[in-house]
Amino acid sequence: MRIICVSVIWMLCVSCSSGPRLKPLDVPSDALAQAMQDPCTSITPSEKNIQADWWQLFHDNQLNEFIETALLRNPTLVTAQATIYKSLANADLLKSDLYPSLLWAGDISKQKLSQTGIIPFNSMPPGLSDASFPPIVVPPGQTQIPVYFTQYETELNLHWDFDIWGKRRSLYRAALGEVWAKMADKAFLRLGLAIAVAKTYYQLQIDYARLKNARNLVANLREYENLVIKRLQGNIETRQSLNTSIYNLTNAKQLLLQIEGDIAVHLHQLMAYLADGFDECIDPVPIHPDCLPQIPLPCDLPVNLLARRPDIAAQLALISSAGWQIESAKAGFYPDFSLTAIYGYQTVFWSKLFQKPSTFYNIDPAFSLPIFDGGRLVANLRDSEFNYDLAISQYNEMVLNAVKEVLDGISVLCNLEKQYNNVHDSFNQQNQVYQLTARKMSNNLSSGLDTLSAEANVLVARDQELAILGKKIDAMLDLIKALGGGYE
Repeated sequence: MRIICVSVIWMLCVSCSSGPRLKPLDVPSDALAQAMQDPCTSITPSEKNIQADWWQLFHDNQLNEFIETALLRNPTLVTAQATIYKSLANADLLKSDLYPSLLWAGDISKQKLSQTGIIPFNSMPPGLSDASFPPIVVPPGQTQIPVYFTQYETELNLHWDFDIWGKRRSLYRAALGEVWAKMADKAFLRLGLAIAVAKTYYQLQIDYARLKNARNLVANLREYENLVIKRLQGNIETRQSLNTSIYNLTNAKQLLLQIEGDIAVHLHQLMAYLADGFDECIDPVPIHPDCLPQIPLPCDLPVNLLARRPDIAAQLALISSAGWQIESAKAGFYPDFSLTAIYGYQTVFWSKLFQKPSTFYNIDPAFSLPIFDGGRLVANLRDSEFNYDLAISQYNEMVLNAVKEVLDGISVLCNLEKQYNNVHDSFNQQNQVYQLTARKMSNNLSSGLDTLSAEANVLVARDQELAILGKKIDAMLDLIKALGGGYE
């Protein structure tokens, strides 16, 4: 009773928490609700969430094949899967501590005992006489032991640490939390890889379209320069006009080289994502803005944002793991109880190994109570509490960042939609000017320079339209990622 009282007082003194813990942050639902009110034809409120195979929204078979290939081959996901198996094995290792261990062992040992010791032997030591070696009196019921003998032994060893306070159960649950976190991390890497493949693919398709447009622009400006040279030779054009045409042609060639370089980089990047022999054939596919999908925006966005983001789900699992680690650290202040038992057979006569006289056993119940450890248990508890606070703080940061990404995605996509509408209108206007100029030229009411200049304006407007279209697709993919990409 005295020991129990001292133990209770000790646990009350040293196992108290250092103070209140941090709390998770609420999702700023008002800001998200306000953002959903912004008019944008690329976003549609929906009762359904984005599906895990969100790339099917774009109805591009080549894109589907590339993403599925990348998800299957990419070594980053293989590494992430290996970390899941490793953390799962660690959890199974901790789970094994919850059960008693039973070990069957056996051995055969050849031994020689001291011939001048106190153990009675069956034979006289060589070189000694009866006078120099007093007779050994063997107690009744005992047998003299030979100098040389072979001992046979087999036993069962039982050991069980009683997890009365849940210390090992808490460690096991903490390990399971880490397993769930690793699984969510893999889902986040999978989402990031699929988004990266789609971004690179569409940027490559935009570059292909811009490349064709840039080549037409270079051909247009080269023809314009040749016509200016002819007019200069006929003294009906100034040198300044020629310098301007040369400058415009140089800029167009520079743009063409830049697009060709971007195509090479994006092509290599896409092949690296596919993790193959860098020999895939990527066919140019025309992108029609009217065929781009609408991004479904869940009506209950604040709740979905927490449930559908794999990075937030991983952090929630780490918070759970940190909480169980606190419980395990608290249980370290309580006494440990264990039971060790051994039962076996031991003999120097093989034929008598499993007979009753050869049996032996040992039962050892034990307990241990920390009295003084230099503050190790307290430091361990404080460390687990601070790890929990750190996990909560990182979770709050992730929530704010997730809300920011969604708000940015909605705002940027709506803004780029307006920009695209403006440049598309400008392209249509320039195209109309070009058509009118070409008709005037066919009726000898305009010169070839005017027609070429109008055509160049159309090509420049087309390049601007393609560039904005590429940014718009990028913004759509960013919003899909910000919404979790169909993670469950």
